[in-house]
Amino acid sequence: MRIIAGLMGVLLLGMEGQACAETMRFAITRNGDQIGTHSIDINRAGANISVSIATDLVVKVLFVTAYHFQHSASEHWVNGRLVALDSTTDNNGTRHQVSIVMKTTGLEMEADGKASRVDRNIMPASLWNPELVRRAVVLDTQDGDIVPLSVVDQGMEELAIEARIVKAHHYTIKSRFSQDVWYDEQQHLVQAKLIGRDGSVILYKPI
Repeated sequence: MRIIAGLMGVLLLGMEGQACAETMRFAITRNGDQIGTHSIDINRAGANISVSIATDLVVKVLFVTAYHFQHSASEHWVNGRLVALDSTTDNNGTRHQVSIVMKTTGLEMEADGKASRVDRNIMPASLWNPELVRRAVVLDTQDGDIVPLSVVDQGMEELAIEARIVKAHHYTIKSRFSQDVWYDEQQHLVQAKLIGRDGSVILYKPI
């Protein structure tokens, strides 16, 4: 019996340490037409979370590229705190690079070649993490700026996602621009929406 109990303990410990992977893919549409994709890959292993994010979109007018945006980022979290981040962005020809690492003195950042220190409790403005809606300031992962944030809780709604009805919590997030996000009952991002400067409706829908 002791041998069996010992084996069960080893098995349970092994299960707790196993990595758990999640992948989310979104089509980005503008007024109903797809202009790009957004992907989020999350790997969880105990207290460690690694996240990879990629956005790629192109807006064309009469077959000519009027706007393009590419963004890739990686985040590493330990016990609910950010310990490392790297991102590169091409916003219609304006390029940014941000790198953050946890050191003994706290989080140190280099954004576009400029070094600074940021609050060790700062949260990136990454929509995969619903904790975002409970923060008053966030880190813009595109350029490393610390920006204020306000959130309006719009309550629960039912969304039609991939031919099924999903109950989701709707929030309006106001920062550099306003956007709406929806998280399902498992706290997974299921939809995002924003209004472009030209009044166009930009929607992120799962694929």
